[in-house]
Amino acid sequence: MSQRSLQDLSFDPTRTWVIDGGPNLPSLPNIEPPTLVIAADMGYLHARNLGLQVDAVVGDFDSLDRENLEMANSQLVVEEHPADKDESDLALALNFARTVGATNIDIITGGGGRLDHLLVSSMLLASDENVDQRIVTHCGTSRVMALKPGKAFDLSDVVGSQISMIALRSNSRISTTGLRWNLSRADAFPIFSSLGLSNEITDYPTIEVDHGVFLVIVTSRDL
Repeated sequence: MSQRSLQDLSFDPTRTWVIDGGPNLPSLPNIEPPTLVIAADMGYLHARNLGLQVDAVVGDFDSLDRENLEMANSQLVVEEHPADKDESDLALALNFARTVGATNIDIITGGGGRLDHLLVSSMLLASDENVDQRIVTHCGTSRVMALKPGKAFDLSDVVGSQISMIALRSNSRISTTGLRWNLSRADAFPIFSSLGLSNEITDYPTIEVDHGVFLVIVTSRDL
């Protein structure tokens, strides 16, 4: 951690953005501006290229020069981790966000790069540490969130969009309305199957998970 300890921070985590450090420059989502911006390693450069003021940067700094960062912005909080670590920079940035009280988090990513990183970055939303938070990943015109029983699907501007649902646990069950092909909780949803791939939102939807955890991906035509 840089000069200031977590106890000294006066962050407002109401609308926290985490800028991913993938190889591609993200596009800005059409949502309310952030009150707190956390960069995952090279996400710092993406954030600056997007005109965002970064409050904290987290990672192993294999892509950044920590000393230059702190010289350029003395107020920047820097949390450095060893290169031989057990979590990705994005996972560490999400940990930092939770530590400062964030419960409404938008991950901004440009995608691309290694497939293993892309898969793990999506699966992080459904981890035990994150699944109870409202975390939405924005990648181009797609948005991703994890749902579990009692957790609301609350994405806006979705009518006319494509939607895919992926079950991450055995014997998962989900019910929907407002889709071209609606699903019933009476039917078991096979784990990791393509059953929920490429559906369409035709009306204001309801999506309720009865059992298990799902990744829900909405790809909009207008965003």
